[in-house]
Amino acid sequence: MGFFRRFIGRHDDSSDNHDSSVNPSRTESLFALTKEGYVIAEDIACQYEFAETEPCPHCDGPLKVLAQINRASQGLNELVCACRQCGRRSSIIFDVSNNVYQDWMAEQLGDLYIRNYDGPPRRPSRR
Repeated sequence: MGFFRRFIGRHDDSSDNHDSSVNPSRTESLFALTKEGYVIAEDIACQYEFAETEPCPHCDGPLKVLAQINRASQGLNELVCACRQCGRRSSIIFDVSNNVYQDWMAEQLGDLYIRNYDGPPRRPSRR
């Protein structure tokens, strides 16, 4: 899990190419697992970053994202992937119920933002 910590703070606010898919307020909880086994996401870009570095659970080959399934009413987002090596499909389910993600999304959408998930934010599991 420590390998993925390198993405925290990766975004440079001083660059001319501000990427609106990256939350500059990423925290140490990024990529931690919830007790339900979901990966904590704090913006859109980190979900794709995670998928690009996660090996195929069947053969350890590289994954390619095929589809994104919005499960916001559950506080989740799912990336359906296929392995570039063996071709098998797998899904990575991200928790987007946390306050870091929700605050960032509200900032991006302004008055258009509607929080779909009514439950309490999930927390990283303790190991």
